[in-house]
Amino acid sequence: MIKKYVGLDFLDLAIHAGVTVAVMVMLSSMMTPMEEFGAASGAAVSLVVLAWRRQRALRNAPPVTTGEAQAERLAVLEDRLAELEAQQGRVLELEERVDFAERMLARQREAPGLGAGDAR
Repeated sequence: MIKKYVGLDFLDLAIHAGVTVAVMVMLSSMMTPMEEFGAASGAAVSLVVLAWRRQRALRNAPPVTTGEAQAERLAVLEDRLAELEAQQGRVLELEERVDFAERMLARQREAPGLGAGDAR
C-alpha cells in the first residue's frame, strides 16, 4: 500500500533513511558544534533526492488497468453492502424491541390497577 502512494516500497525507504542518517552523522562530526548547517543541509539534500526518486518511480509505475480499478471499486462496494446488511439486521432487532415495549405499555394502560410488582 505504501508503494501505491510513495512509489517506493518499505525496504527502499528504510535504506534511504539509513543512508540519510549516516550522512547526517558524518557531516555533523566534521562540523564544529555550533554549525548545524551541515546536518540540516544533509537532510534537505536527502528530501530532494527522495522526492526525485518518488517522482521517477511513480512515473515508471504501470498504470492501473480498468479491470483492476473495477475490481477495487467492486471490493469497496461489497464491503459497504456487508456493512449495510449488518445495520439492517440491527434495525430489525430494534423494531422488535420497540414493538415489544409498545405492547407492554398498552397492556399496562389496559390494566391500571396492576402495579409494577403485581402478578396477573
